[in-house]
Amino acid sequence: MGLDLALAVFPHTEGAERAFAEVRSAVGDVPWVHEIAFVEHHRRDRIVVRGTFAGRYVDEEDQRDPIGKRTAEGALTGAVAGALFGPPGLAVGLTTGGIVGGVAQASVPELHDAFFDEVRADVPLGSSAVLLMASPDHVDAMASAFDGTGGNIVRRSLSPEAARALEDAVAGRPAAAAPPNSSAR
Repeated sequence: MGLDLALAVFPHTEGAERAFAEVRSAVGDVPWVHEIAFVEHHRRDRIVVRGTFAGRYVDEEDQRDPIGKRTAEGALTGAVAGALFGPPGLAVGLTTGGIVGGVAQASVPELHDAFFDEVRADVPLGSSAVLLMASPDHVDAMASAFDGTGGNIVRRSLSPEAARALEDAVAGRPAAAAPPNSSAR
């Protein structure tokens, strides 16, 4: 049986979590509620994904910012330390601190760009979504549950290759906990 990918997209970065809270209280402890992740698309094109995706717990950000926070912090720290040695020390400290901060930032694990590009295409800037990759019957149940919540459902059937590529993108993440009272899948 194939897998479907669905997003319930909401305006505002907190819209998906609010809608999910309402839906969750209405549907109870159905299987698909344990298979979802939340997506937020923030300013500067930053994507945040947290929750369960493809049986893995995901807590990732994609900033698309070549000069991230750690790079700037490292450069500032290096500049302050280097200032003690005059202008040459300032230049060396600024450069070295930026490199060290950039290396620390680059070592943070990230999902493959293709995954974030896919999400970015479906979740407009300033919006959020509930993301589910599951069997068509679970996606049907989710889409039905979010009907009337103000969200826009984006859904597509995945080829086996596309499903495997998305699963591979999160393969290194911790396995998600099994829902209570469930049998192994």
